[in-house]
Amino acid sequence: MELPSVPASVTAVIISGKLPPECAAFFTPGGALTDEADWSHVASAVDAYLASGDVDGNLRGVLALAGAYGRLDSLEDCPEPDDMDEGNDRAVGLLQEAEAHGVDEDETSELWWYSERMRSRAAEFRDYLAEMDAYVEKHGATPWGRLEAKLGQAHDLYSAGDRAEALAAFREVAEISPWESEFSGCFDRVDVGWCRLLHDAAHVDGPEAARSIWQEARAHYRGAKFPLTMHSWQLAEMLLDTGVPDIIEVIIYEWLEAAEKAGTSDVPVTEEEHRIFELALAEIEGLGASGSSHQ
Repeated sequence: MELPSVPASVTAVIISGKLPPECAAFFTPGGALTDEADWSHVASAVDAYLASGDVDGNLRGVLALAGAYGRLDSLEDCPEPDDMDEGNDRAVGLLQEAEAHGVDEDETSELWWYSERMRSRAAEFRDYLAEMDAYVEKHGATPWGRLEAKLGQAHDLYSAGDRAEALAAFREVAEISPWESEFSGCFDRVDVGWCRLLHDAAHVDGPEAARSIWQEARAHYRGAKFPLTMHSWQLAEMLLDTGVPDIIEVIIYEWLEAAEKAGTSDVPVTEEEHRIFELALAEIEGLGASGSSHQ
């Protein structure tokens, strides 16, 4: 849910240079926020200015609109539904003040809509927290926590040499649907389950067993990508020298593609990523013309 663009009258008064100094300090001469500022700073400055009593009547409406925009902009970052409602209440008061001092409804309507949507989101968030409290009371942990505990048990079993039991536990996590089960959204834990199964197959059973697990994992995600970007480099490193440069090639390519879409420049970034990248490239280039890419 995206916040509407900055109202035109707010942009105009910022660029005009007519803002009071305590508000103008947060903007560049071109009208953009400075690197150190965000809209919550603007909202706080507007609150203080409007409360001072020494307000230019011609600016009161548009300043209230700017303050409302700042309050709404900060709602996404509120950690609690009560905080969201409190910020929203202040935004509503400022929208009302803006309209009472000459701001046209054409400029406030989208912000009213956004306010209502965020009010609904806060209510949904409050219901979710209540459901999680009940869930934890019943199961002793959140869904994510339960999967994390299962993965920890599987890791301990594997380290102790009980491969069969460990793989059964890893598979139990891996095969959970991250879409419509009680574990909906726990992609990162499900992803770890598949990564561990793939790692074991590559190192113990060989390339074809690894490719079989790879295909299972890719099919399980139903349109999402395996592995998750957060696990790509670690998984690529674990698969080095196991005879699956075709899989490594897909992992590296998709990581770079994700970085490009996210606007990340000059990737890989860290020295460790550069090291793994160079090793992966060397192995991929050794695949030769006879290799194939397993999508």
